[in-house]
Amino acid sequence: MTANPEPARRTYTDAITDSTRWAAFVARAGDIVVSTPPKSGTTWMQGILAMLIAGDPEVDAQTSMRSPWIDINIRDLGEVMARLEAQAHRRQVKTHTPFDGIPYWSEVRYVTVYRHPIDVHFSYRKHLANMARDMGQAALPDNPSESFRDFLNETVDHRGLKPLLDHYRCTLARAPRENLIRLHYSDMLRDLPGAVAKVAEHVGTSVSPDVMAAIAQAATFDNMKANAARFTPSAGQGFWKADAGFFDSATSRKWEGVLSDDDLAAYDAMMDAALPAGERAWLEWGDAGRG
Repeated sequence: MTANPEPARRTYTDAITDSTRWAAFVARAGDIVVSTPPKSGTTWMQGILAMLIAGDPEVDAQTSMRSPWIDINIRDLGEVMARLEAQAHRRQVKTHTPFDGIPYWSEVRYVTVYRHPIDVHFSYRKHLANMARDMGQAALPDNPSESFRDFLNETVDHRGLKPLLDHYRCTLARAPRENLIRLHYSDMLRDLPGAVAKVAEHVGTSVSPDVMAAIAQAATFDNMKANAARFTPSAGQGFWKADAGFFDSATSRKWEGVLSDDDLAAYDAMMDAALPAGERAWLEWGDAGRG
């Protein structure tokens, strides 16, 4: 059991999530919370953590059942908490809620991942198109420019730019703390073994160099897609038209040749107004943006 946490200061709700569900979570020292905006590398990170916790690159991650999304309101809260309480091994859970909307425990390890906001939007388009079940989310317009303008104007739903920026600013306000690490999708693509090693050090897992190398190989996009039954959230439960389709392309600059100059100018204006240059550069490009 952990000491009393710093309480959440804000409540976040949308069509499928409710941050007040965190009040039911009883944290243990050593628990890991993965907190990201959607489509920013959440499942990728949870797969890495599942392998590190088990010390096994062949682990059946089953992220939605073993390391659940606390806030999602389509699963019975009591059942989710009972499943977590029954776990005797190191636990991890996920959230897309910013840090001012969840409790904070000093004995818990927090992992955040960010990605270029426009890539987030285009990945979300593919994500919704692959859904086989209606979860109460309105479909995005087919026209990319129209859906992108919706992304820029959305103020509540997780899939908007403003909520993504809120998440990022809350993380910056929380850091630096020794139990919080901030990673970037682009940096993970450039140096996945290095990212896996950083995560292992942060959460305090110890595996042999050979196992660490095998985990980094198992965490590649191609391997996770090929093993979607192990890594896709809710795999085999009819959530997706194709479980492997959850892993789309792991590419960047998805907007090139698709969005207009006016679309990008509107995005630039919002980003410049929201963030100092250095903070914007890191959110978009990770450590490479600092150069």
